Amino acid sequence: MANESLNGADLEQTSSLKGMRLHWMRARENIDMRWADSSLMVCSFVCGLIDSVAFNAVSVFVSMQTGNTIFIALGSASLPVSQPTVWARAIVSVAAFWVGCWFFATGLRQLGPRNKLTLFASFFIQAALIFVSAAMAQTDVAPAFGYKNLDPLVPFDEEQKLREEAHYSSYIVIALLAFQSSGQITLSRSLGFNEVPTVVVTSLYCDLFSDPKLLDMPLRSNVKRNRRVLAVILLVAGGILGGWLQRTSAGMPGALWLAAGLKLAMAISWLGWRSETVSGYV
Repeated sequence: MANESLNGADLEQTSSLKGMRLHWMRARENIDMRWADSSLMVCSFVCGLIDSVAFNAVSVFVSMQTGNTIFIALGSASLPVSQPTVWARAIVSVAAFWVGCWFFATGLRQLGPRNKLTLFASFFIQAALIFVSAAMAQTDVAPAFGYKNLDPLVPFDEEQKLREEAHYSSYIVIALLAFQSSGQITLSRSLGFNEVPTVVVTSLYCDLFSDPKLLDMPLRSNVKRNRRVLAVILLVAGGILGGWLQRTSAGMPGALWLAAGLKLAMAISWLGWRSETVSGYV
């Protein structure tokens, strides 16, 4: 009886090890590209959500770097007059974005751009950086990002706001958020969805309205157009939600917590994503 019990335990342990090995092997497989573009739609929404907070908090963007580049240029002339240090925050955002692009692009190339574990790691890192930023905002470590119940009709202390924007903690949050946002655009490139950069709409608008097949029907006949339209809608929706959350008790921290949760959910979803099959995909 003792031997039978021991053999049964050995079989269970062997079966468990085989199951773990199988899960590990599946996690290292490439994803099936069908519906993979949905991840970029989530990223577009998150971009609107986060940039609506960042611009309202510290007057710079953490995703859309064109505006920040102009802020840096204006800084050479000590402009804008009402924002004497905005150029410094813009430099931090752009620099962190540069470093992030190198980091995520290198990682995706080295580890496999469509590998489940690689995609999980990419989104997990992005989510973690937003979680840290949200925690700093929630605990008033970064006071510029901690505003709640904003009311455009209620006057506020402009001098205090400028001090909070120039506080060292603001630069930390800007760097964290800009670094993670670069992971979105590198993902769109590595997955082959160049039509949805997720962090900028200028080129997206151009590609959309210069498309000779813009009005083609049925809808499924022009998949790239559909992706562009949906990405714009979701980015704007994220910005709108971010703005209204700032007018509630959830405030700026609430918007960041939501963004982090969405990125984390996307990270976990990659592990359970269907594996690559031999099939056509547009």
